[in-house]
Amino acid sequence: MTLQFSRSIYDADAVQATVAAFGELATWSVEIDEHGVTVHMTDPTPEIDDLADHFANHALHLTITSARRSAEGAQ
Repeated sequence: MTLQFSRSIYDADAVQATVAAFGELATWSVEIDEHGVTVHMTDPTPEIDDLADHFANHALHLTITSARRSAEGAQ
């Protein structure tokens, strides 16, 4: 399965941190370019039917958390 994350919404570091956090649940590879982050997920654990959804939610959570921390530090 291939997951696409727009860099206008998702932070590339957050997506890579999510790959690290979910590392044991599938085999992952990441491609980053100026417009997006592409994540390839193979051999997902069969116990989690919606692993891709959990992955995307976690990446978005980390992106939001990082943005909020940066905004707080800028004040």
